[in-house]
Amino acid sequence: MPTWHKHYMDPNRARHMPAALAQIGAVLQVEVNLPQPLIEFLSEQSKPSPAPSTGMALIDTGASKTCVDETVLANLGINPIGVVSLGTAAGSIERPLFPAKLSFPEVKLLVDASSVIAVDLRGQTVQDVPLIALVGRDILRICHFIYDGSGGFFTLAY
Repeated sequence: MPTWHKHYMDPNRARHMPAALAQIGAVLQVEVNLPQPLIEFLSEQSKPSPAPSTGMALIDTGASKTCVDETVLANLGINPIGVVSLGTAAGSIERPLFPAKLSFPEVKLLVDASSVIAVDLRGQTVQDVPLIALVGRDILRICHFIYDGSGGFFTLAY
């Protein structure tokens, strides 16, 4: 089982920084692309695949399904495959579903998602890097996730 740890450390004192984890959150680098079957289909048609988008993903244990910024999904040029009712703090809204492939290079995890929810994450950043995805429990169900707030680190294994 591959295991990955992200420690929030004070570079000057070589100690854990629980406050940094609380402020920044459990985040990973992510690349969002077309699902592999669509890439293969475009290749067979001699059509170019759109470039994947890279940014940050926040692990969101409150999200039942993974969400991706709607601009990222629009740049992939694919059509929605359905609609879902999404519960938010402001009430229920309808949002489109899209197929997508998410790659997490730091942990070497690749997920061909049957669907992700398109949401508006414009303007959200993590240390000046765009936040483009919220990792929901649909992906976390294949992982072992430990959030150690007092230790200032999190662990992800799959």
